[in-house]
Amino acid sequence: MPIRGLISVDTWRRVALGAGVGAVFGVVLTAFLLLTGAVSVTPGTLSATRVLVESLTRACEQLVPWLLLWLVVLPALLRVRFGQPWLALFVYVALAVVLMPRALDLTDVSSTQLLGIGIFALVTGLPIVRAADVWLSASFLVALHIVTVSLVGLPFGSSAGYGVLESRVTGDVLLTGGRLGPVFGMFGMLGCAWVAGAMLQYQRLIFAGVAGLARSRRQALGDFGFGLIVSAACVSLMFMAMLLTQQSRIAAIAPSLAAVAQSITTRLPVAIASQWLFAYALVSVIKVVLRRGWIAVSLATIVSAGLHLSMPGTTIFTAASVAVMAIATGAAFVTTGRLWMPIALSYGWLLCEGPIFGFASGGLPMRLSWFRQETLQYTVWSGGVHGPDASLLGIIARVIMAVAVIAFARKDTK
Repeated sequence: MPIRGLISVDTWRRVALGAGVGAVFGVVLTAFLLLTGAVSVTPGTLSATRVLVESLTRACEQLVPWLLLWLVVLPALLRVRFGQPWLALFVYVALAVVLMPRALDLTDVSSTQLLGIGIFALVTGLPIVRAADVWLSASFLVALHIVTVSLVGLPFGSSAGYGVLESRVTGDVLLTGGRLGPVFGMFGMLGCAWVAGAMLQYQRLIFAGVAGLARSRRQALGDFGFGLIVSAACVSLMFMAMLLTQQSRIAAIAPSLAAVAQSITTRLPVAIASQWLFAYALVSVIKVVLRRGWIAVSLATIVSAGLHLSMPGTTIFTAASVAVMAIATGAAFVTTGRLWMPIALSYGWLLCEGPIFGFASGGLPMRLSWFRQETLQYTVWSGGVHGPDASLLGIIARVIMAVAVIAFARKDTK
């Protein structure tokens, strides 16, 4: 049903979805930067009315070069007989990486910033390849620009910070994106990867109904919550066992949100990357060939443990610990078919092991944690300087985790 003969209800839905995703992404990204201390914000000196009036114009200026790619370059590539649309998409991303710095008059762009441009081009090009939908991509970019530049005062592309608030970026350029802004930094790239998943399913999300959307979100949150609870419980049991067997003692207790916030920037990306490689690049490939999930997990576990043993400074205990964790995360992946639970298991262990309970992680002592531990006995039970990753108690805790995941898998299958 058209509105005033110009724009259909379906188009308004796409615009609303794109603008909503862009606004939420901008707010979450800003909150994350503030939480991790990468950005500091102060009240601006400019009139809010003036800034908001000019914001749409400034957003449209950033939109124009992208529209040229979406309306001219990408459709032209889709007409070329590549065989598969995704090949045209990757050619478009490569052209975007080459053309956009010149279109935005940017010089001395680093490789990380070019990667950020490529991921942003990929995310915004997906709706066009799948449904010839420029409305979604355009409204996403405009809303994201308004939130980050016009409200918070962060840079975005060639637009300097000019907002209701004044922001000062203090973090590493790799994380904050430098002159291009946080959207093109490491934080933004992780967020764009998330948005890409949502955009790939946006047609189903719009028309499947509230029940289908709520069920999908509930399953994802349930998987992630279960993984966090199980991993936290296992590390807690290991912590109490260390104290009861006098392997270590508590030297001080200092709860701090900074320790948790730091883990989000350092340990969560590690959990995501490691599980992505293990589950998708290893377990999935083996399962496609052998058609058995437990065989795929077993072989992938052997490969992971073998690769770990080939690294300097490893022991049979650290390899066994890696193997048990691989069994737990692999079972979670083949059962649910999603990465929510494997990532939660890995991140929950890393979070509780170091920032919460103060264990050494990977042989490196933890400087900022809630519990400050002092190792009393350097034995195979405590892991010595290597921490739980090389201890029998750590292996037992991970075995308990694997058993809990497998039990959950059997219940879920039934």
